[in-house]
Amino acid sequence: MDYEESKHWLFSLHVEMKDYDLKKMRLLVKLAKLDLQRLKMVHVAGSNGKGSTCAYISSILTEQGYKTGLYSSPHILEPTERMRINGKKIPKEKFAQLADYFRKLMENSSVEANFFEVITAMAFKYFLEEKVDILVAETGMGGRLDATNLLNGVVCIITRISFEHHQYLGNTLEKIAAEKVGIIKRNSAVVTLKHNNGIETINEAAQRNNCVIYYPEWEHSTSGDLTQKFNLSEPEEIENITIRMLGEHQCENAALAITAAIALREKGFEVSKKSILHGMEKAFFSGRLEKISENPLVIVDAAHNEDAWKKLFEALELFRYDKMIVVFGAMKDKKIAHVKNLLKKNASRLIITKADSNRAAEPEKLKEKIGFGEIIVPEEKAIEKAVSLAGKRDLVLITGSIYILGKAYRRFKKEP
Repeated sequence: MDYEESKHWLFSLHVEMKDYDLKKMRLLVKLAKLDLQRLKMVHVAGSNGKGSTCAYISSILTEQGYKTGLYSSPHILEPTERMRINGKKIPKEKFAQLADYFRKLMENSSVEANFFEVITAMAFKYFLEEKVDILVAETGMGGRLDATNLLNGVVCIITRISFEHHQYLGNTLEKIAAEKVGIIKRNSAVVTLKHNNGIETINEAAQRNNCVIYYPEWEHSTSGDLTQKFNLSEPEEIENITIRMLGEHQCENAALAITAAIALREKGFEVSKKSILHGMEKAFFSGRLEKISENPLVIVDAAHNEDAWKKLFEALELFRYDKMIVVFGAMKDKKIAHVKNLLKKNASRLIITKADSNRAAEPEKLKEKIGFGEIIVPEEKAIEKAVSLAGKRDLVLITGSIYILGKAYRRFKKEP
């Protein structure tokens, strides 16, 4: 298969959002003869901030000189974004080769697996073949039964936990936390927030697995529309940390990543303060309060739940604008009630659209729940309409799901 054929085949596998376990992943790994014990890893689970936290820690490790793998999901434009080494995406030819390998393996063994299981197995094989020194990987959903959970994290990070995927992970924060802590392995180090939701569950899992647990403490210093600074006080003092990603919530993600680097140091990895500071300055993860156009001002953000939407609209105060035009689309399983009041308060104009995904909510249902807005599909037309409505001092916000951001990147010829 060439690259386009490999994508077509992978997407045809879909993702069944029910009855998932690790049996098929174990079988794929066994059939491919992958020795996962060779992969040293930082494993990241949580509801919000996983991708950004992974970007920060991988940037630190790359700056230190490690050959660092990064596995993230979902992608914005191309699935090659999901696998990176020292920040560089997997070559399309290599991606197609790996997909072809697993397609033949599955056909010869009569194995059926879904999109996320196969692309995760592809990633494992890629990072093993490339002999990375360390892999930073985020879970796709949950943790306990996530396809990435065949790996043993040297350090396990639990980012902020909030309500999400309740029909799969549970309808209380404690149940959701119980799924997230499934990534915690015996004698690993655990990094989380002292006041995280489900903290009792996290602490119990760490204690049960004989893990040292770290809680970062930090203080925000300054903000601009290009960079911001903060100071870390625990687990050690580091001042004037500069990051490019915006919004105070990114200081939280960065603090978790720095603490993970310190935990790795305690596990025998060399990580200098210089690498931490330089890694922070260089780190970036697309689709997180990202400015993709100046005239008009266009911001894209992958916020997809109550906590993320709240932080997004707080962070937009960094920008100066007259009117806000919002392009919004979401997945079927999202609780739109949480964003409704934020949209009513902030949006001068709301355009509701539908992402190119079988999990996307119908725009008519979104409009019914939100109570206002005009429906324009597909996303390209919605984005074009928003841009045409924006004056020189207006802001166009594209948000609700990472799945609708890709068309914005194409429209403005930006590369994630």
